[in-house]
Amino acid sequence: MQEYTTNWKDINLESPCERGLELISGLTFEALLLEIHCNLEEINEETVKELFENDLNSRIKSAREVFKYNLANIVRTAKATQEMD
Repeated sequence: MQEYTTNWKDINLESPCERGLELISGLTFEALLLEIHCNLEEINEETVKELFENDLNSRIKSAREVFKYNLANIVRTAKATQEMD
């Protein structure tokens, strides 16, 4: 059985599944509360804000990397879509 994995350095924008992938993963209050519970010994506004900002910056960095690797593909697909109109 072949296992499917996403090549984040070359997203197939012709695939509805890959085209629907999130550039930035959703961050829920539930996930944030779990991170706080698991990762913070001292819980206060400062430590929670620092945890949130670090997590957010990590997600932004990851999204920027995926975007960078796929920029040419995004432009090519957008132009092709525009030409079909």
